[in-house]
Amino acid sequence: MRRLLAIVLAIVMVVPVLASCTKTNKPVNDIFATDKSYTYQDSVSTMATNWNPHTYQTTDDAYPADFLRTGLYGFVFNDELHPVEGKDPYTGYKIIPEMAASEPVDVTETIKVEHPEFGIPESATKGYAYTIDLNKDAVWEDGTPINADTYVWSMQQLLDSKLKNYRAIDYYSQNFSIAGAEEYANSGLTVKKHNSTDGETMTYAFADLVKGEDGVYATAEGNKAYFVLEEGLAWTGGNAMSAYFNAGYISEDIWNVLAGAATDGYAPVTDATIDALFAFTNSDIWGNESRDDLGYYVAYDFTYPVVSYDTVGLYKSGDYQITLVLDKSLSGFNLLYNLSGNWIVYQPYYEACLKQDGDLWTSTYNTSVETTMSYGPYKLTEYQADKIMRFERNEKWYGYYDDNHLYVDPTDGQTYSMYMTSVVECERVEEAATRKLMFLKGELMGYGLQAEDMDTYRNSEYAYATPSETIFFMIFNGHKEAINEREKNDGFDTTKYDLQTMTLTSFRKAFAVTYDKELFASTISPARSGGYGLIGSAYLYDPFNGLRYRDTDQAKKALCEFYSVDVSKFESLDAAVDSITGYDPETAKVLYKQAFDEAIEAGYITDNDKDGKSDQTIRIEYCASSVTAFIEKTVDYMNQKVQEVIVGTPFEGKIEFYVSAPYGNDWSNKIKSGMSDTVLGGWSGSALNPFSLTDLYVNPSSAYDGKWFDATTVDLTINVNVAGVDAEAEMKDVTMNLKQWSDALNGATVTVDGVDYNFGEDQADLNTRLEILAAFEARVLQTYDYIPMLQDGGMSLLSQQVYYVVEEYNPVMGRGGIAYMKYNYSDAEWTEYVASQGGELKY
Repeated sequence: MRRLLAIVLAIVMVVPVLASCTKTNKPVNDIFATDKSYTYQDSVSTMATNWNPHTYQTTDDAYPADFLRTGLYGFVFNDELHPVEGKDPYTGYKIIPEMAASEPVDVTETIKVEHPEFGIPESATKGYAYTIDLNKDAVWEDGTPINADTYVWSMQQLLDSKLKNYRAIDYYSQNFSIAGAEEYANSGLTVKKHNSTDGETMTYAFADLVKGEDGVYATAEGNKAYFVLEEGLAWTGGNAMSAYFNAGYISEDIWNVLAGAATDGYAPVTDATIDALFAFTNSDIWGNESRDDLGYYVAYDFTYPVVSYDTVGLYKSGDYQITLVLDKSLSGFNLLYNLSGNWIVYQPYYEACLKQDGDLWTSTYNTSVETTMSYGPYKLTEYQADKIMRFERNEKWYGYYDDNHLYVDPTDGQTYSMYMTSVVECERVEEAATRKLMFLKGELMGYGLQAEDMDTYRNSEYAYATPSETIFFMIFNGHKEAINEREKNDGFDTTKYDLQTMTLTSFRKAFAVTYDKELFASTISPARSGGYGLIGSAYLYDPFNGLRYRDTDQAKKALCEFYSVDVSKFESLDAAVDSITGYDPETAKVLYKQAFDEAIEAGYITDNDKDGKSDQTIRIEYCASSVTAFIEKTVDYMNQKVQEVIVGTPFEGKIEFYVSAPYGNDWSNKIKSGMSDTVLGGWSGSALNPFSLTDLYVNPSSAYDGKWFDATTVDLTINVNVAGVDAEAEMKDVTMNLKQWSDALNGATVTVDGVDYNFGEDQADLNTRLEILAAFEARVLQTYDYIPMLQDGGMSLLSQQVYYVVEEYNPVMGRGGIAYMKYNYSDAEWTEYVASQGGELKY
């Protein structure tokens, strides 16, 4: 797992080479010498159930990470002990080695020669390979050493194709991609590959397919072939064949043959399916295509070669040294940022927790005290499922004894040890009202303000506003096959309800201008603000200088393009952006009417009484992991406002959002599989590298719409600076598909028409990278699969028991977290104080 860091305003990166743990600064306090206990009392609405760094999926399950683990590199405030030239104390930060012993050493030139199998480009001179010396004082909580073998063995398990670990993709996607990791993670697995990925060429000519004894055609190598029905095809401009059936182009008789033979949207290529599809493609309505053109509709079984771990670019180069080889260039801040997390696991527990049932492997690693071994500042000492977690100091953690985890207090000038907290207790408290009562009784360290609390507490001296990088967008279901199957269900009355209309772009466009985003935020979550783009206001494209992506002209123009704002009518670009509210009821009405007409034509809905209104209600399920007051409030408000806007349209009174049954941790699968329709979702992390976010929208394993949107079939032309790439031009129109743009932006070398393009960090200038990112954002917004609604943020009260060393929020360090938290009262003293206040505190 890569640690997800907060954002930063003005920062300077300095990575020192640290000496061993020789004390040179004696702290005023000795956290092990006192008999006083300092307990951080926390609460969550959903308790972690699996914090295995190889498999966890939710932020709830990520909760224990900061207590139990330490990254290879970490972040501390700049002060007298961690000075940064030109920065006042506590206005920036310093990156220090943690589980590493020193900064990475670039060995690209050496590895390129000695290990050509890793495929480092011949032209590369830096940024592809590094040696990392490891901290010899790092051990597990039982004292077992953590060395190079630990890192290599753990990576091998993480990427093992038979285990299919959820977090494996973290190490071969986006801008951090280990050479050979993807191939090893897929070793021996069989997938279906499209025969044409560009709509122009084919891997196999259709005439070369061979019919097998079972009647199914296959490639010469024996890989079975299929007609693709439910995925976008390059040949059809990214549309799925099911879309043409739904639109009435393909007859029901033809479709019944194809769909009747299909499994998961793939119909085996047989004489019957060939005749059926060719009867359509060879017709006048489709352009009388030839039989050979059927190859553009084909996918075939592809089995990844079986490879050994020796092909992976993470290996032991010394007892306490690893070598890291990447297949995309990465250096400087973003390299260390990606190494601020960790993937290591405790081998005895990990092996004991693996269970096999046929081809399915499961693991109970990191699901209990007995299956958890810490190497961070705290260790897990108690866990009751769905009730409580307790962490106590891990006295074997090296950070309690070295010079790097001390700080100089900005108020008294004295030196203190970090982590004054001796115990962390976290219990599950689902209802906000209950958390509030507990907080006022001194039983919780903090309380997140709800909408109804704002007027009372927003001006309290104990109230703290905390920004966040996440944009919450409304995800809209576009999985037509799943929707069609749901409508065929015996319990679905197509005379009363419809789901298909929500897949129309016109309907989604209408929704995008139905809500005033600031009013939406202030009503359901006042600590948040309106969200307008896919990338939030907290993301920095230049972390060294604290420059925000949303402040750039490129990002502003992307918003104006999406919201159809004519910049020429405003005195400035800023004024044009400021005019955007997300609310345009008149345009919305026009678009809802357009959607009605298109839905009638497609046969999605009816108007049997000819009153100009839909006979069916568009009934949209809001996907809930658990049904909370916040979700109910959100859905109520969405219904209220959409009803106001659709008055006078053919959908008046005919659009309804409703809350699903609780789906628990399966909520994202429900959305991705098209079995639920919408949710406020988003991405956390990578706030210091917005360029890496592009992969989340083009990688099917990450994208919420990966089942119905194929980024490899969507081309985007951008006029970019190609100086140093193309000798014939400085500025040039470059056309690539969205997947290629994302790869090139994140350090991969992409070849188009014989020209290599790499727009990664240190490969292209910042302005060029911004142009690409903004154009990419605008194009993904235009799919209307993701409609921005909220910019995340929060406001909370902090207990009088503690205070922050730093009051001002620092975007990369926050306020220092538990490491920099100090106590006004020990546990015993706090109990006495609360009692002296009558058992209820005033804030």
